[in-house]
Order: sequence, then structure tokens, then C-alpha cells
Amino acid sequence: MQFQVPQHIEIEDKLAFRLTLKQLGWFALAGVILFIIWTVFEKWVFWVIFPFVVAGAAMFSFYKPAGLTLLGFLIDGAKHLIRPKQMVWEKGMDDVLLEDRYGKRKLDTTASDYESEIKSKEKRISEVGGLAKILDEKSDL
Repeated sequence: MQFQVPQHIEIEDKLAFRLTLKQLGWFALAGVILFIIWTVFEKWVFWVIFPFVVAGAAMFSFYKPAGLTLLGFLIDGAKHLIRPKQMVWEKGMDDVLLEDRYGKRKLDTTASDYESEIKSKEKRISEVGGLAKILDEKSDL
């Protein structure tokens, strides 16, 4: 029995006018703001503010910097500005091991240690190559 796996699970459903619920919400909020400006202020103020509110609604609806919504991007930026940025050095952290692609190696290794490590890895690679040749020659598959 085969089951179909959903392919596009990150795509939101379109509700009306090919807009998602979030996008409709942003445009509805812009409409409410524009209605309040229309009723409270003079008409020339409405026409001055109108393009900015509509552009803001469009940006919050469609613009996605760094793959985030604009609101999420602005929140992350505010968190970055608000959080303290202090890096503290602690004595005794000199023996921290760094992971490289061959395994763990200390930061304070000398050049001769590094060369001997490379030679031992080359020796292991040649041993594996010799073993592969032996297996290829003697296999009767």
C-alpha cells in the first residue's frame, strides 16, 4: 500500500484574491488604519499618508528578506540591537579542542606534531588502498 507524501507543506493556502490569511490580515489592518485617518484627519492628510500605508501593507505581505517575513526580520533585528554583546574570555580555556575534518586536534599543536599526524593518516590511507587491492584480486563474486 502506497501513501502520498505532501510535497509543498510550507506553502500557505490561498483564501481570497490569491492571498493567504496573513496577507489578507495585513491589507485589512492597512484598511482599518486608512479608515481611521479618513474619519479623523482632513482629506489631504489621508492622501499624503495613503501611499505609505499601502506600501507598508504590501511590504509586510510580500517582502521576505533572508527567507523570513518582514515582521520576523524586524523582530530579529530589534533583538540583536537590544541584547548585550559581550564576549568574555575565561582563563583556562586554552585546552579547548577544535574539531577538524579528521577528528579532534588541540589548538596548540606544533608543526612537527601536525606533520606526524598527516604522515600517520597517509599511512592509514595506503593500508586501506592495499587492502582494497587484495579484496579485488581474491574475490570470486
